Amino acid sequence: MSEVTRDEFDKLSRQVDENTRRLAQGDTVMAVINTKLEQIEDKLDELAVDVRSLKDKPAKRWESISASVLQWVVTALLAYIAVKIGLA
Repeated sequence: MSEVTRDEFDKLSRQVDENTRRLAQGDTVMAVINTKLEQIEDKLDELAVDVRSLKDKPAKRWESISASVLQWVVTALLAYIAVKIGLA
């Protein structure tokens, strides 16, 4: 095997230093990406809650309408019965 010359050693050392620097930058970039992903997840959770509440509104409205109609039907039925038996 041949000996590594000083120039070759210096070149390899610079390449190692450059690769180390790039890896450090990659770690920084990954940390920023992870932070952004966490923020996106938080926003998605908030949006999911908002969507659920919007989906529930029509159901609540329908329940309210149904209850009102039922109350009016019962009231009308009781009034009809009261008239038939002579209470009104």
